[in-house]
Amino acid sequence: MKSVGSDDNGLLTASIFAESVKQQKSDPEFQEAYFQICHSFFGRMDTNGDGFLQEDEYAASLAAIGIEDTSIMSRAFEAIDLNGDGKLSLDEFCSALLEYITSEDENSRSGHLWGPLVE
Repeated sequence: MKSVGSDDNGLLTASIFAESVKQQKSDPEFQEAYFQICHSFFGRMDTNGDGFLQEDEYAASLAAIGIEDTSIMSRAFEAIDLNGDGKLSLDEFCSALLEYITSEDENSRSGHLWGPLVE
């Protein structure tokens, strides 16, 4: 991934990271690296190994990072389950994750991918 810089302290900040991803998300090299990372992450969440995330697997991943409110989990899951089949495909998950990282729209479907930022 190409660098877009750092802050005055030489640190990669969240905003610089997001800007870098936005600038590179159409780059084939970036897409390949992103897909590999996303696929690996998805694989760790897919505990039954069927190639999809069911709501209970998604909920377990959120609970592991301290988000245990089932209403938050359900809303987020439904928002990123684009075809409404009750499970998340790798494509649905990766698309939602990329949108979560790059979107400035507070109302985007993936805005609550990992739960609310502020309560």
